[in-house]
Amino acid sequence: MIPAMDLEVIGITYEQWMRACIQAEAQAVESDDVLEVQRRAAEYGRWDLVYNLSLIAGLETSVLIDANGEIQIDWGSPGRVPLRPPVGMMAPFRLWVHTHPGFHAYWSGTDKGSLAIAQGILSTALVLGAPGIKQSQNIGPENDNPIGLEGPLRSWTDEEIVPWDRWYKERQFNTIEVMA
Repeated sequence: MIPAMDLEVIGITYEQWMRACIQAEAQAVESDDVLEVQRRAAEYGRWDLVYNLSLIAGLETSVLIDANGEIQIDWGSPGRVPLRPPVGMMAPFRLWVHTHPGFHAYWSGTDKGSLAIAQGILSTALVLGAPGIKQSQNIGPENDNPIGLEGPLRSWTDEEIVPWDRWYKERQFNTIEVMA
C-alpha cells in the first residue's frame, strides 16, 4: 500500500480518509465517503488514493473524466471493471483510469478491447497497479511505440510502468513513498 500523504491539500480530512478506508474494506464502495474521497482524489490526480481504496476493497475501480471535467466512478469485480460512459457524459473523454489492485499494471485483453472501442473518443488511459502507473496516449497512426501493430490499438502508445514515487516527482506533485 502507498502511504496517503498531504490529504488536507486536496480537502480530505484524516477522518474522511479513515472512514473511506473502513468502508472500502467492507466493500461498501458505493458509500458517500468512498465516492467523495475517490472523486476528490480524481479531481487532483491523486491516483495513489484511488489505488489504495481499490486495493483495500479488493475490487477494480474505474474513473472516467469527460470533455467538461465531469467525473464518473464505477466499481467492478476483483478482476474486471468496464469502461462504460453513462448517458450525459460528453465525449471526447479526457481520461480513463482503472486499477489492477495488488497486481501488475498492464493492458489486459479486456482493457485492450476497451481502448480499441474508445479509440475515437478517448485521449489518455491509465492503469494503476502495485508497481506503479502505466499510461497510454491516443496519438494516432503515426505512433512509433503502439500497443497493437494493426487496427485501433495502433493509435495507443505502449509506455513503460512508472513507479509511484517517480510518477509524482516527474509531475511535480507531492512526493510519496512506496512501502515495500
